[in-house]
Amino acid sequence: MKKIITLFVLLTFFKGFTQCPTPSNLTYNYINSQDVQLNWTENGTANAWDITVVPNFYVGAPLPTDSYSVSSANSFTFANFPITGCDVFFVRSRCSATEVSPWVALATSGCDTNVYNYLATLSTNTHNLENSAIQVYPNPSKNSVQIKSTSKIDKITVFDSLGKVILTQTQSTNEINLENFSKGIYFIEIFTESGKMYKKIIKE
Repeated sequence: MKKIITLFVLLTFFKGFTQCPTPSNLTYNYINSQDVQLNWTENGTANAWDITVVPNFYVGAPLPTDSYSVSSANSFTFANFPITGCDVFFVRSRCSATEVSPWVALATSGCDTNVYNYLATLSTNTHNLENSAIQVYPNPSKNSVQIKSTSKIDKITVFDSLGKVILTQTQSTNEINLENFSKGIYFIEIFTESGKMYKKIIKE
């Protein structure tokens, strides 16, 4: 069964490679119950591609960094990988040893709307904040966390591990009160005048 789902070009965390075109028409096929094949269209002259998958993807999940497979053809098979939940595939073109395209992402049909919205948000945000620009502490925390930013914070949105919005703060504040939160993992979407970033926090 062939699946074609909206693709998301992730610019937020992987910008700056505009000379290397992003792949398109990314699809996945069930070869059998255990193997999944990816196919895509190359839009430039690349002859190598980086491929990875994030299983059980959730809002705020870490995006690909340096852990991926390399293919010499614009097709790749994940062996012994049954799709049972929300999995997100990532592919990018490798135009040279130092030049790569932005990632293109394809979410499986097991993902909920919050994941699609999250990927769409990342794909349309052209700002990039370095990790050092925003600090959240103490983390883990029982009562509250402080947010230190080199830029003015305009809005803070907190998601639970399922991607549900549970708190939005629009006033200029650098503190989030966690006293009424259940124990667990949460994700903070921090908007500043320089862009936005996602951070994970743990309520003890």
